[in-house]
Amino acid sequence: MRSFTFLIAVLLFVAILKLPIAYYTVLRILVFICALLLIRRSYQQHLVFWVFILLVIAVIFNPILPVYLYRKSSWIPIDIAAGILFLLKAILWDQNKGLT
Repeated sequence: MRSFTFLIAVLLFVAILKLPIAYYTVLRILVFICALLLIRRSYQQHLVFWVFILLVIAVIFNPILPVYLYRKSSWIPIDIAAGILFLLKAILWDQNKGLT
């Protein structure tokens, strides 16, 4: 799961480039799935901060009722921020403490 989280972070950073819409559709699904899995793990570890942050990410990247911002420039900061958070989560994977 740690590798999957790291991969999602990299894919979010790549998303700042101009790519086909299919990339962003698949990315939305992958981010949503990873966020849900991480919410479950964070909840089990009582990491309230991460549950909240990942819930916000899951809502923004939700493929069922998608959030449309229509402009690429609006998504770039969201992709970067989400990428940083997934990267941080991957780095802190084995630590049961920190950002609670």
